[in-house]
Amino acid sequence: MPGPLPHSRSPEFANDNPLETKNSAFFSTNAVEGTMRGIVIGIVDSTVMGRIAGLASGLDTGETPIAKEIAHLIHVITGVAVFLGVTFFIIAFIHGYNWLDAVIFLIRIIVANVPEGLLATVTVCLTLTAKRMASKNCLVKILEAVETLRSTSTICSEETGTLTLNQT
Repeated sequence: MPGPLPHSRSPEFANDNPLETKNSAFFSTNAVEGTMRGIVIGIVDSTVMGRIAGLASGLDTGETPIAKEIAHLIHVITGVAVFLGVTFFIIAFIHGYNWLDAVIFLIRIIVANVPEGLLATVTVCLTLTAKRMASKNCLVKILEAVETLRSTSTICSEETGTLTLNQT
């Protein structure tokens, strides 16, 4: 049976609530034949699509697992650096060093234990992973997405093959 299934059409509301009525036309609805006149009952955020878009954009993404691990590692390294710095400050003070020299020694120990190249190393690793994914026809523009995708084996996308987040 070609074409749409026949069903009754009438100009009256099928329900007192305009959102529940069966004879509503939505945005981009085409009139196949004849003419019609309508009343707008909602625009932008008060429409069904607007509410869905609001729910989708209001999601809190949170931190990626690698960001949580790096934050934890930084806290551990900071704790160890401060502990070692204070320990060597006390040892230097006990051995008769001037208090200013002991403070400088404390600062040197703390600064020496902080890894300056940690963020650069993580960025290089994510970039290499993105490059490997690009060789498999998967272009990733945001490096954090590489870590979030992890070991994804199948991605369903639209006909252009693009996954977007409504960002330009």
